[in-house]
Amino acid sequence: MKYERSAPTVLNIEITDLCNEKCRHCYNFWRENNSSTNQMTKELMDKLLNDVIDSGVFHVVFSGGEPLENFKVLEYGLKKLCDNNISVSVNSNLAIATEEKIKRLIDAGVDHILTSLNSFDPKINDYIVNKRGTFERIIRGIELSVKSGIRISVNMIVSQVNKEHVYETGKLAYELGCQKIFGTRVIPSVNVEDVSQSDYKLEKEDVINILEQLVRIKEDTGIMIGTLVSYPLCLLKDLERYVDFVGRGCPGQSGHFMNINASGETHACVHEKVGHGNVFKIGLRKAYQNMNSWRDGSYMYEGCTGCDYIDICKTGCRMSSHAYSGKYNKKDNLMVNKDNFVKPYKIVYDESIYERIDNGLKFFVPKRLRFRKEFGFYLINIRWANTISSSNDVAEFLIRHRDSGEEFDLSSFGKEKREILAKLYFKDVVESRYIKYSDTKSKLGLSADFSEVK
Repeated sequence: MKYERSAPTVLNIEITDLCNEKCRHCYNFWRENNSSTNQMTKELMDKLLNDVIDSGVFHVVFSGGEPLENFKVLEYGLKKLCDNNISVSVNSNLAIATEEKIKRLIDAGVDHILTSLNSFDPKINDYIVNKRGTFERIIRGIELSVKSGIRISVNMIVSQVNKEHVYETGKLAYELGCQKIFGTRVIPSVNVEDVSQSDYKLEKEDVINILEQLVRIKEDTGIMIGTLVSYPLCLLKDLERYVDFVGRGCPGQSGHFMNINASGETHACVHEKVGHGNVFKIGLRKAYQNMNSWRDGSYMYEGCTGCDYIDICKTGCRMSSHAYSGKYNKKDNLMVNKDNFVKPYKIVYDESIYERIDNGLKFFVPKRLRFRKEFGFYLINIRWANTISSSNDVAEFLIRHRDSGEEFDLSSFGKEKREILAKLYFKDVVESRYIKYSDTKSKLGLSADFSEVK
């Protein structure tokens, strides 16, 4: 069954185009002739967030530009969303963060910030962001945030300039107390005329080297690793070794994501130039409907037809395809072929969970779960941006037990749904007070169809 959502579940809201940096790779370069000054007002924010709440969005990321440049509106938006049980996070370079601003962000409900650090080398980092002294300011912002208890993830945009700096930058992030480092391949801006003659083109061997550095820093320090732009899975080849980069897919094609500019213009991807309507004029749901070409398979590369991983990979990054070919449905420049796999991506459960379920193990539904009723199915939000689809009967059972706090076992859940109950447990939808989750957690990743519970 294909689950077609009525609206996105995750929004990236750019509350200002103003930024204290001018990164060479920034996708904002094409906006307003490179000197955009759009800034969302409190009144427009209020109008937008009323629509967000009404549409059942689960998670909102505030970004820019630099969102701290529009601090009062940021603070207002954070508080309003948290008051309406919508989780939030902030994307900020932290270069203009102060102790007072960090405290106010925490008071407004922020517990996670994604920041940018493109190299451990101050000169290279400042070259990439086009501003001297930025490295020291970012480091200070990270230190302030970590000291205050905010979880910090670092996003490193990797190009030819810094491709050998990934391990050392990850090491620095770990030493600063960051939770995670993303090694995100650069996606050339739409106004780069010849990508092949720029620093933005990464060859396949470059990317494998980048991923190897990330895997090594995880092995050496324990820091979490990932990417914010998908890598074609056929390039990865060994999906067991590179499991941390599997499952990202394409948020635009998956249908859970929407980007909203400070002007109100909407996009299915932050890198996309084409707009799908101004949210202040047509509303969130209509803008989402206008993005259907992203979700109906129109942008998928036909050469991936028949690949076992197409539902996860979504044929790689469509904006990479556009950057190199001018079209959304062509080959991702890092793609190999659908036969280039040596170790599969599979889910491996500790089989003992089934015996425990059969013996009457009791579960409960945590209060943090959020639900959205759709036509013929439900969406279940586990936490933050993590959402799965569910049949009506399963979701409504979970809602009743979340609200009542009553425990249940397989006999009341339905003996024919034994496999579903195990999936719900491993996906953190249900919990048990009688066993340690770490004792029975799956050994490797999630299956391709795990976003649905039927």
